[in-house]
Amino acid sequence: MSAPGKIVSAQLVTPDLASTEKFYGALLGWTFQDIPVRHGRVAQILNQGKAVGIIVEHPFTNPDQRPSWLPIVATPDADATARQGSTLGGKILFRPRDIPGYGRETVLSDPDGAIFLALRATGGDPPDAADAIGNWCWSALLTSDPAKAQDFYGKLFGYQTETLASGHVLISSQGNARGSLNMFPASFPTTATARWVRFVRVAGVGATAEQVASLGGRVVVQPHVDRDGIMVAILADPAGAVFGIMEYPSETPMGEAK
Repeated sequence: MSAPGKIVSAQLVTPDLASTEKFYGALLGWTFQDIPVRHGRVAQILNQGKAVGIIVEHPFTNPDQRPSWLPIVATPDADATARQGSTLGGKILFRPRDIPGYGRETVLSDPDGAIFLALRATGGDPPDAADAIGNWCWSALLTSDPAKAQDFYGKLFGYQTETLASGHVLISSQGNARGSLNMFPASFPTTATARWVRFVRVAGVGATAEQVASLGGRVVVQPHVDRDGIMVAILADPAGAVFGIMEYPSETPMGEAK
């Protein structure tokens, strides 16, 4: 099954895999399974025994580099996506490559610098289903120019788009909401680079946020009520990788959530 434009998973590149596993294991209940590679360490993230992402250990030689969670976007052709992304004003950061048992992937940045990964999965894309506690449930692009991002991602992945009253742009494919393109919060500096933030569904945003400092992370945006009563917060792990958490009833339609 192919679902172009679906944000299927996430990948984190970080300098210390062991401490990263300890943090997310304690905070979100994730477990980890090493993936054999020739160099370094790579681990698959498991939530309730099911794969939800990848962590890659890689040393950061530039002090300005920070770990980041990259959304993994489904594509039927990683090579074509890389070429088109470049034509539309993005940059190819890592050329398409095959990963045995996983698929063919490429890493790109959009015209404003937000980084994402496009993947043609070997076994096809997972079907749409309700998000369990501990699964990724939403993706938000923070940018200074949502209209520009709407044009880029709409052309690259064929998204249907809808501008909400809040000014956020909802992106959809195969009849399902995939994420939103949002203006930077007012608290962000004017020099901020566009970035994707992935959200994990949790049972309690407040309780989860309270654990972060004791585990070595920090709260970037305090827990608050978003649209339709959805509770959200944005956190950072000990190495600085930013991610969001979200709390909502099972019956909440995520297409209306943000």
